[in-house]
Order: sequence, then C-alpha cells, then structure tokens
Amino acid sequence: MGELLLYALDEAGETAFAEQLQAADRANARALAEARLREHHAVEVWDGPLCILRLRRRPFAAA
Repeated sequence: MGELLLYALDEAGETAFAEQLQAADRANARALAEARLREHHAVEVWDGPLCILRLRRRPFAAA
C-alpha cells in the first residue's frame, strides 16, 4: 500500500485542495471524500500512483 492522498478539484479539473490521509483513515476514505465533495466540484483519492476513488458532483440541471 502506498501513500493515500486526497485531492479536491475545481470545475476546470485543477487541484484546489490536497491532503495526506493517515493510515487509520484508509477504511474511511470514501466518507472523507464525500465530505470534501460538499465543498468542491470533484474529489479523487490516490494510493500511490493508482486512483482508487473518484467522485464528482452531478451537473446542475437548469429549470
């Protein structure tokens, strides 16, 4: 297992926020990513060179 990193991305796909997750956070990585998704357009969790989770907000539907 590599280093677990969480990246929050803006609408352009640029990194807006990054944090290193602790080993104890590995089991809760999805919950942490979902919490960050409330504040950012998309979130990715990387385990070393491998993206293990990618979440994105749904596009806003115009009425």
